[in-house]
Amino acid sequence: MNLRLQLFFRIMLIGFVCLICSAGYVLYQTDQQAKIEADLTALRIEKQLSGQLLEMFSRYDSSLGFPNSDILQQLNGLSGSCVQFLSRSESRRRNLCNEVIHDEPRWPLWFGRLYQKLFQPNYEARRQLFFHAMTYGTILVSLNVETEIARAWNNLRAILGILSASILAVSLLVFMTINRMLRPAHLIVRGLEKMRQGNLQTRIPSFDIREWRHTSEAINALASSQQQIMAENRQLALKLINAQEEEHRFISRELHDEFGQCLAGINAITTSISQTARKECPSIVSEAENIGHISAHMMSALRGLLTRLRPADIDELGLTHSLENLIKSWNQRSAGTTQIHLHIAQGVDTLPEPLPVNLYRIVQEALTNIAKHAEASEANIELRYINAQQLMLQIDDNGKAQREMLNQSKGVGLLGISERVTALGGEIIIDTHYDGGLKLLIILPVKPPSAPVAENQHG
Repeated sequence: MNLRLQLFFRIMLIGFVCLICSAGYVLYQTDQQAKIEADLTALRIEKQLSGQLLEMFSRYDSSLGFPNSDILQQLNGLSGSCVQFLSRSESRRRNLCNEVIHDEPRWPLWFGRLYQKLFQPNYEARRQLFFHAMTYGTILVSLNVETEIARAWNNLRAILGILSASILAVSLLVFMTINRMLRPAHLIVRGLEKMRQGNLQTRIPSFDIREWRHTSEAINALASSQQQIMAENRQLALKLINAQEEEHRFISRELHDEFGQCLAGINAITTSISQTARKECPSIVSEAENIGHISAHMMSALRGLLTRLRPADIDELGLTHSLENLIKSWNQRSAGTTQIHLHIAQGVDTLPEPLPVNLYRIVQEALTNIAKHAEASEANIELRYINAQQLMLQIDDNGKAQREMLNQSKGVGLLGISERVTALGGEIIIDTHYDGGLKLLIILPVKPPSAPVAENQHG
């Protein structure tokens, strides 16, 4: 459950608790009000009966009946209640009940039971009537249970209706406010997800709320720092690759000039020894020929080593011819086990350094990986421009690679290709075909990547 729904449900829970508390308070106040009215009615009757006694004694007139029932009827203002006067000797009793007959209860049965259990709807207010230090009787005001329950239910229903509508309206307004306040969080999470995927050019927009604005500024600063570090790492990796290629070029030149010339000299001397031995010492001809075979093998191994260190074709004939020779060499070496096809677009020979040699190395490493692990019968290599600023290299085969194997681990060859592509500022997608086989999709920039840009959202 997301944060907005959690906050909304918590607000609704708080509103429900407030609603229950308000309902309890309303019922309590209704009960207290009924008791207060009963007490006040009893007090008023006491005052009126005391006045009647005073009038009777001042006039010495006892012809009027005491207590006067008209007084009781005029003062009884509680609907459904009963007013009684009980004399001390119970020789005089006056009753006046305003009974209210309900055809059927106007409240739920559970409410009536609960109200009677929690409160006192049958409350009786009692007051002693004193006059000249004598007790004349007791005034008793009894509340009607059904009337009090009906009044409590009506009050509760009214307040619940108002509070329910108010709480619902407040909850919706608070939810809308929270939704608007948390909208920057969605943008921040989306921006962080893009950054996690490697798109460090993403920038989170600034927001009106200070806390969100500080958060976005901190994240953008961190992204800029990481982007700067990544750029420095790419530059360092590219420098290392260039230094490695320069070292390879120097070693290949030294091997060609020194070791190659020495092998050529050995081969020439061996040929001379063989010719002389045939005339003067035929017994050493076989040894001289063995030396010639060994020097020829060393020369062949040297040529292969020089090709791996620094293909001369790249500098002399260009990338297209170098890749064609590489593919031809692999097809001859595999003897038809793996057929490799090359599709290369025009114009790649004009690529700036260090792209040509790195493209050659990537293809070379991919072919080595196919030969060692794929067990493929066919492989395709495609190199073409996407646009004037991007170049695409796609290498796929029909080997045994599966997605599960790819997710578990990546070989050293794939890691080396990934590091080389990253150093060149490119992107690499390593995937598998549904029926088996590996697919490499590499996109390299012909020009440096553009500067960071911010998203077009505003909070």
